Amino acid sequence: MLRALLLLIAVAILVVIGLVWLNVIDVSQYREAKAPTVVAGQAPGYDVKVNPIQVGTTTTNVSVPTVEMQTKQVEVPAVTVGNSQ
Repeated sequence: MLRALLLLIAVAILVVIGLVWLNVIDVSQYREAKAPTVVAGQAPGYDVKVNPIQVGTTTTNVSVPTVEMQTKQVEVPAVTVGNSQ
């Protein structure tokens, strides 16, 4: 169970890295992080821009093989078991 979870996390990380590498996702930091002081700290800010992805269907001609069944007479092996007396 733990291996499957780790494998799933690894695949998700690789997918995100691939999307960033292909410029589908653009991550840019717009605010620096500050170490917390006694009063307050500041988390870094990021601006994430994602290119639009369109998924749809289209109709096209595809060659599809067909299978036809025919009946033919052929010789097949036969096994006969009889009483040996």
